[in-house]
Amino acid sequence: MSLKEALLPKEAPVYDKNAKPVVDIDMTECKPEHQPRMIALVNRLAKSPCGLETLQIAAENGFKFSFFDKGVRCCGACDEAGHWVRLNENESDDKLIGTLCHECRHAGQFVRGAHEAQGVMDVKSELIVFRAMEADAQTYGITACKELALQGETGPYDTFKKRYPEIEKAFDTAYQKEGKVNHNVMTATFEGWYDQLRTKTVYEEAYQIEPMTKEIYDLQQGKKPTLFYNKQSMGAEEAVAMAGWTKNGNYYVNDPKRLESGKFLDVAQATMEDFNDFFRMRKELTGMEPDKSIKDLPVRPNSMPRNRPHIGEKPREDALCERADMAKKAIMAKRLLAARGR
Repeated sequence: MSLKEALLPKEAPVYDKNAKPVVDIDMTECKPEHQPRMIALVNRLAKSPCGLETLQIAAENGFKFSFFDKGVRCCGACDEAGHWVRLNENESDDKLIGTLCHECRHAGQFVRGAHEAQGVMDVKSELIVFRAMEADAQTYGITACKELALQGETGPYDTFKKRYPEIEKAFDTAYQKEGKVNHNVMTATFEGWYDQLRTKTVYEEAYQIEPMTKEIYDLQQGKKPTLFYNKQSMGAEEAVAMAGWTKNGNYYVNDPKRLESGKFLDVAQATMEDFNDFFRMRKELTGMEPDKSIKDLPVRPNSMPRNRPHIGEKPREDALCERADMAKKAIMAKRLLAARGR
């Protein structure tokens, strides 16, 4: 392809308006004009055994498939409370194949009892659980893309490789050694997620620091505490048992205790500073004792500049993704406490 050809605008895909989804998905929240594209994405992903598995679990458990309204920045999301999977219509189909598998994998995690409730578990447990959920979802995403590539459809895998080079490197290195996709390859891919320094920082901001920033601001306005920490804890063994499930047994073959140290648990220096500020300020405002689990966290150098308010400042109004919405987290926190009988 010449440079001139590469710079030409690509024609928009044409979707078959008469096509039927090979998996019986709920599209009641999907606009009619978007349904042919959703069906096309589902049918492409379903050609992958891994992708088909995730789609079936999400569909059989009543998750609704649709696209975000305009303005949402994240590629996709899965909501436990609302029971939906949504994609960003501005992304390419090749990107959305991996994203759809990723989000349907989250749906399966929720079906198996996972939660993303903030402020219920201690901070260490949050890091272990939330990271395991993301590492697992990305492992399934690239596995599905590889299965499609082996059938000659290389676009989704090539796109995944460009977006997530650390994960793809871990996957491909293990795949070249094993010669096939197996549990060893999936384990290596899972652990490759933790090589993404910027990604870990972004998730620390979205799942820990932004809620803490809002909590302190609300306490300063006279509101009651909503983030408690210390009420629950979860180790890596339990997190992996939930996240690494497959119909052929858990794919994670290494000792889960690995995930409780080193790169698997470390936080950025700025994140640790915010943790300390949060618990110091919370104690000043409420008398609540700090979460002792943060003392166990390794600290890594900052890999990106601070791009958010400091603890104690007014939080920004926009969330990184709809999944970070605090109203939903409050609901999930109550459900998690009820599920554990405390």
